[in-house]
Amino acid sequence: MSRKETEQLLSMIGDIDECYITEYLDAQQNLRTGKHRGIFEKARFSAAAAAVVLVLLGTFSIGAAVLLKMSNEFQAVVQNFDEIEAEYAVHLNDVQEHNHVTGTLNSAILEENYLLLSYTFDYSKHEEAANGFHTYFLPWYFYITEGDNVICKGENPDGMHTELYYNADTEENFVADQKQTIIYTIPLNGADGKKLTGKELTVRLLYSEDVEDGFTSTFTPEVCFGDKSWNIGETFEFEDHNIVLNEVRESALYVTLMIDCATIGHDGDKYTFALSDEEGNNFSVYPYEDNDKNGYWFTKPENMSGRLTLKIVRPMEPEHSDGQTEELLYETVYEIPIKLDK
Repeated sequence: MSRKETEQLLSMIGDIDECYITEYLDAQQNLRTGKHRGIFEKARFSAAAAAVVLVLLGTFSIGAAVLLKMSNEFQAVVQNFDEIEAEYAVHLNDVQEHNHVTGTLNSAILEENYLLLSYTFDYSKHEEAANGFHTYFLPWYFYITEGDNVICKGENPDGMHTELYYNADTEENFVADQKQTIIYTIPLNGADGKKLTGKELTVRLLYSEDVEDGFTSTFTPEVCFGDKSWNIGETFEFEDHNIVLNEVRESALYVTLMIDCATIGHDGDKYTFALSDEEGNNFSVYPYEDNDKNGYWFTKPENMSGRLTLKIVRPMEPEHSDGQTEELLYETVYEIPIKLDK
């Protein structure tokens, strides 16, 4: 993010102390060469700056070259997860303590290609908790097995996504409670989720490769959330850009668009992508993802039965009125309608 864009963002959130936002942005800048693994990856925040993460992620998506107002994204995640959890989840409430951190595996949801895990971490007992949030409070090494078969292992496995799960209460008490719930979406690395139903799965969420260094839970999923995909195979031309939309994939919490375009949506490009639903809700593309390999990930709209719109957007100069910033943050320069058959 350029200094100009940083200043724009700071002016947009005038009620928050700039030093905390700058701390967060500096940490994000250090991640520019990495992938989007987790919202706290390799970063260290003060308690106030950790709270700013919620505000920023709840209101803005910070991409390579554009600021988008996306206040609906968290609501969509909560709505989708609540509905899917009610029907597909194994409810566990498995509470364990390690390294002065209490970890609770709330539930597990099996998808065809992913495993969703809802963990709540309480680090208030950690001796350094009073000094603010640190990434080493939370484990990020996964080891998932079915019997002797290793489904997934590694630190922040390739293709993993994370979401903060919160409502108004948890957002308000994020710092005071020193507790947070994170939804992990972990790829099954080619394993067929349907074939794992009725099988005993073991999940180790670890601080290192040591299998004793973290939290271990075992459960047996009986149902599988079915992913959907649509082959599009259409080419669109905008200015001198050639955009090939190959496929749309729907999973429990995300929509992934397989797009072939060498000049849009990458770090340093003039334009990036956004996604809109029929109600006009906008969803930003996840930064720090290998888009060419894994596709462009968006939060899934609550309503997937209608028409989606892939937007090409560019940042706009914010307009000021009496020192306040207007809501016009980006300009849509091209739209591609996406009709998904039921």
